[in-house]
Amino acid sequence: MAIHRGHEFLSIPTIGGSSGRASAVHIRVARRKSAVRKPSPRPAVLRPLGAQLRRLRLERKMSQESLAEAAGLTYKYLGRIELAKADPGADVLVRLARALAVPVGELFETITPTSTVASSNTRHVSPADAETLSAALAMLTTAVERVLVHQSRPLPQRAPRRTHS
Repeated sequence: MAIHRGHEFLSIPTIGGSSGRASAVHIRVARRKSAVRKPSPRPAVLRPLGAQLRRLRLERKMSQESLAEAAGLTYKYLGRIELAKADPGADVLVRLARALAVPVGELFETITPTSTVASSNTRHVSPADAETLSAALAMLTTAVERVLVHQSRPLPQRAPRRTHS
């Protein structure tokens, strides 16, 4: 005798036939598939945190190895943080901030900007790029001043166009 319960079949021994022997009826048991545990999704904050950490490291011309050593971490773990594959704790973030010589809040600057109005119009520029931009701006200013000094008289007006008749 088989009893159906949900997704399971139970087999119950029965006494059958003329021989009087007990025999068990074996029926295939359909079982539910065990739920495969999916890894929990990474918090959305990890990707911008890793990108900010990488940007700060590269601005200081540090390798992953040198930053990891200064922070007391392995370069592999630091690489996993930068790729958003590891979730660093507060102690790790403090050690990284100290090694980079920045306040801990700067690690989260791209995630939670200090000023929403200023940050939407502000771009972060490395010190080397700022120096290059400053030199380029000075050269451009000098060139514009030269053009304006040499152009003391107004440009002559253009002659009217001839119409073809």
